[in-house]
Formats: sequence, structure tokens, C-alpha cells
Amino acid sequence: MRTTTTTGVVAATALAVSGLTLAPAPAAVPDGITVTGPTYPEPQAGDAAGSPFVSEVCGLTVAFADPTPGARYGASIALASTPGTEVEVDSSIGWDQEGIGEATFDCGYIGEDHLVDGETYVVTVQEGGPGGDRGQVTVVYDEVDAPLDLWLSAGGERLVDTVPTGVPVDFVREGAWEEGATVTTRVSMVRREVVEDDWQVDGDPFVDVLSQTTTSGAVPRFSLPHYFDGDYVFVSVRADKPGRAPVVVTFEDPFEVVASPGTTVVPAGWVPAPGTKAGTPYLGETVGVSAPTITPSGKRAEVATSYQWFLDGKKIPGATKRTYAPPVQTLGGRLTLGIQFTAPGYLPRNGSFNFGTVLQRAVPAAWVRSPAVRSGAPRVGRVSSVSGPTLTPSAVSAGTRVYFQWYVDGRKVPGATSRSYKPPASTRGATLTLAIAISKPAWKPLQQTVSFGRIG
Repeated sequence: MRTTTTTGVVAATALAVSGLTLAPAPAAVPDGITVTGPTYPEPQAGDAAGSPFVSEVCGLTVAFADPTPGARYGASIALASTPGTEVEVDSSIGWDQEGIGEATFDCGYIGEDHLVDGETYVVTVQEGGPGGDRGQVTVVYDEVDAPLDLWLSAGGERLVDTVPTGVPVDFVREGAWEEGATVTTRVSMVRREVVEDDWQVDGDPFVDVLSQTTTSGAVPRFSLPHYFDGDYVFVSVRADKPGRAPVVVTFEDPFEVVASPGTTVVPAGWVPAPGTKAGTPYLGETVGVSAPTITPSGKRAEVATSYQWFLDGKKIPGATKRTYAPPVQTLGGRLTLGIQFTAPGYLPRNGSFNFGTVLQRAVPAAWVRSPAVRSGAPRVGRVSSVSGPTLTPSAVSAGTRVYFQWYVDGRKVPGATSRSYKPPASTRGATLTLAIAISKPAWKPLQQTVSFGRIG
């Protein structure tokens, strides 16, 4: 059983008799020390600072007064049924110059010496040194009535080592807390990296998931966010009631947090702006979307974004970035961008951007300042050529180039790709033309044909 209690209540075979209290008359020997009590501790403000648990102060306190002050004092607690058998629990004692003080005994831990609910004890306060005065008081340790067992449950199943995210987690008990008791419940998270780094941190590493005080009948419930996956939570409970000893139940080993399978889609509120579309899909020109806006809650939930470009509804292999430059083979296809938001423990949220049909720009005629002009009549062995065309500075800076190709009787002349050509004897009587292409990569070229006529 994971439950460990500092008071022994959860593991006790029987609860104390309800309502049992004892307020004995002060007991002292003549000229001895007067001892009164017990009283029981209340939760201390700030007691849990730097700790993942509720306030763990517990046990009992007795008061004492010495009519002849000036000595040092010690205190012990023993079972009344076996006088002289001291119970080895942590204790502290303090007094002032008038010999008035208090002695406090911790409740102890199961597996070691601890105070047992309903058991009778004798508390002794004695002056230091042999033969010093002493005083005693007999007390019954009287705890708040508590459940015999307490555990965590999710979906009707008892949780042993792990706690799932995204589902309600309930405290389940066998038995009940005492009527009128106040019950403080605390669930505290610590990051995995803190544990793995041997707790080398500055300040308090614990973050409360649940910290509430309820009446004895209330049953707390909590749920862990999915971004706690892999971290740890500590769980503890404390019950208090005036005039009774508190009960502290601590699940001493932390629970590891594990992500539940996704049942809900990533909340739209975590991604208020999925991105803004930019650009028209022309061949070779970059289009895409801006980065999405993710809220702090979404970032804590580790929302991740992924992209996939599609052409006519089919995935484009390797096109998985926010931007894309359509190559020539995409001309005329319908371009879309799929976007997906994921987070641990959630189903993905999907969306898309429609960019429309992939187009091709054409070199504008305005980029030609002056057209090509032919020179020389076509004669065998004589050079025919053109001057121009002349491009505008805008065309040149845009990377536009001029290409030439000579044709004889409509057939391409291999290697004849300059602005001049000398027809050989075999071409006599054929028709000579020059095709000019004013071209920019991925753009539709501007075509011009210069006819030279029949070769003489």
C-alpha cells in the first residue's frame, strides 16, 4: 500500500473511541514540576514551504512550570502500560527564566516508534542532573477519526504508481473523516528535470495543482493538464479538529504523470491565429503563410505545428515547410497547404489554406526597348545577322536573357544559336528564319521571328 501516515491511523486495526478526551488534574511532587496538557498542534503558516506536502506538524504538547527555576530540563514520553518504556519519537523542549516551558512530541512514523491513537502515555519533565525535580502527567493520545484507507482513483481504477492526464482523479476512502473535522488536501507537481538533476534548484520547485481545505464530508477531485506528461506529483492530506490530534496522510513516493490517449481536439482557443496567407502561386515564386499565434496556455501544452503542401489533393513529397515555390511540373494544378496542430494527449486540429491554380507569368512586351533588326541578304557563304533586341534595365535586373535559334526550311539548325549565321552551299534555295526568345526562368517567354527569305 502506498499510503503512509505519520500518525498510524491509516494502518491501525481500529479507530479510537470517538469523543474520548482526557484533561487530568496537574500532577506534581512537593516542590516539583507541574505538568499540564496535552494540547495539539495546528497547521503552521509556511510550514510546507519547500515541501510538496501539507503541513506535517503533528503529535502533542504539554506545558510545565517549575517553582524553583534556574535549571535545565528534559522531557520523555512512555507507555503507561509499561512504565519506563520510552517511545523514541522526535521531541523538543523550551522554557524561560521563570521555569515555564513546553515540551512537544512528534507523532512519529509507522515502521518506527510512533504515537498510537487511543493509547495512554506518561509524559515526564525533569530538571537536568541527578536527583533533579520532576513532574508527570498521564495523557491519552486522541486523534481525529480517520478513514481506514485512502487512495486515488481514475475511471474506477485504483492508481498505484502513475496518474493519467486529462481525466478526473478522485480521492477514494474506506470509512470517513470525523464529523466537524477540516480536511486539507494538497497535490503538488515537480518537473522531471528537477528530479533528474538531483534537485539542484534555487527556490521552491513545487507547483500546487490542488490545495484546498474542505469539511469532513467533501471529496476532492483534480485533473492534470496534458503538458505535465513525464513530470511527478506528490499527494498528501491533513485532518484537524480543535482538541484532537491531527491526522496527516502522505503518499510518500511521487506519482509519475502519464498522458492519456487523446479524446478531445487541440482547443481552438490555443491557436487564435493559424497564420496569414501570402502570395499568388506563379511558377518559381514563393508562396506560404506566416507563423501561427499560440497562446501561453498552448505553449505550456507543447502545441506543435506541421505543414504539408498538396497539388490537386495529392501530397507533394518533401513539401513540409510554411513556404513553397511551385516548379514547372505543377503548372495548372490546384495548390493547397495543409496545417496541423498537435499536443500530447489531444487529437490533432487540422486546417488548410487554398492558394488556387498554379500560374505562369509571361515576359511583358514592355521589357523590349527595341526589337531585333535583320542585316544582310541571305546568300550562301555570306553572314546574315540581327542587331538587338534591346532589353530595358528592369528586364536585365530580373534575369531576362535573349536566346537565338536559326531554321532552314522550318528545321532547326543544330548549334546555330547566335545572332549571326552563314548559310552553307547545301542550303541554297531554302528559306532562312531566326527565332528569338526573350526568356526569364519559369516565365512564359516572349517570342519573335525574323524572316530572311530564300537563300541565294
